[in-house]
Amino acid sequence: MVYMAVSLYVEAKPIIEYYDLKKDVDDRFYQIFKSDNMTLIITGVGKIACAVATSHILSRNLLFDEDIVINMGICGAKNDVQIGTAYIINKIKDASTGKDYYTDVLLKHEFYENSIETFDKPIEDASELEEALCDMESSGFYLSASKYVEQHRIFLIKVVSDRIGVDIVDKNVVSCLIEKNLDKIDVFIKRAQDFMKNENEIFKRDELDLIDEISCNLKLTKSLREMLYKACLHYKVRTGKDILFLKNNAVGTVNNKKERGKYFELILSYLKQ
Repeated sequence: MVYMAVSLYVEAKPIIEYYDLKKDVDDRFYQIFKSDNMTLIITGVGKIACAVATSHILSRNLLFDEDIVINMGICGAKNDVQIGTAYIINKIKDASTGKDYYTDVLLKHEFYENSIETFDKPIEDASELEEALCDMESSGFYLSASKYVEQHRIFLIKVVSDRIGVDIVDKNVVSCLIEKNLDKIDVFIKRAQDFMKNENEIFKRDELDLIDEISCNLKLTKSLREMLYKACLHYKVRTGKDILFLKNNAVGTVNNKKERGKYFELILSYLKQ
């Protein structure tokens, strides 16, 4: 299943038509549109609204390993970025907190990647913008989605609608900007779904057993085990090699958190090489 969060109906309209989504009349809180393979929710504007709506749709459904979650919509940009260009977001900065978040795009794709900054209100001066792109939803969406699915199953696709301080967003062309990128976006979505379906086939049985052995020996928490799994996945996708070399660096059962942290960081360092 593809779960998609879109802030405005004008952005969602071409997606609804492209995928022939039907309105869910049973949900009285949000405008939700569905097909057998996609659920789209219109979140409203702003990171809090987007976070709440994303949580609403993900918490009410049984999630599977192959499901992906996407935030789709328009964004502003600095003057050197072309209107109508679609980007996969690889970094999110929250302007109000100063915190940075990094997405985990493991699969190959045809888009350019870029960073985005989320503001609590519209900005009119490009000098306020530290990243290349800006919007009002990305950080809220990401923080909410990451509570329900792994980092590499979360994607943000943003289409530039205006240059800050230069252009005024024309709502009449927003749908057109989204529509022009939908064929390319559809290819990406199908590729992402295939990647997630085949993810469990990336590891051999002895590699999965090794991950379990390391997790057990180091007494890893659930979140640390997920970090180990993701680091191993990154290594395999990046290098095409197996992770069995970690057997040579396996450790026995640790006695305290300090030992666990030391050996865990050492293993992660091997996987980054």
